Amino acid sequence: MKPKNSRQRTYTKNMMNRIITVALVDIQFPFVLALLGRDQIAETMGGLIVTEIIGVFLVYCAKSFFETKESEKIRLLEMKIAEKEMEDEDYE
Repeated sequence: MKPKNSRQRTYTKNMMNRIITVALVDIQFPFVLALLGRDQIAETMGGLIVTEIIGVFLVYCAKSFFETKESEKIRLLEMKIAEKEMEDEDYE
């Protein structure tokens, strides 16, 4: 069931929020590793975390775009059908 108000939280928005929160916490680990002298591991880990954040964000944006586009398409079709029904009633 889709929320009536777009400001309501959906499952995807909740998951995106959790993923970003975990990623922001994880991004602190390379700094800790660098302080401990593990520079090579810190560089590799930092790059992977940033890539993961960007990947998740891009996938979420693409999903949202296509979902919104499809819902608008359905809404426009419903409007056309309603207009056609109104015209048919006027002619009768």
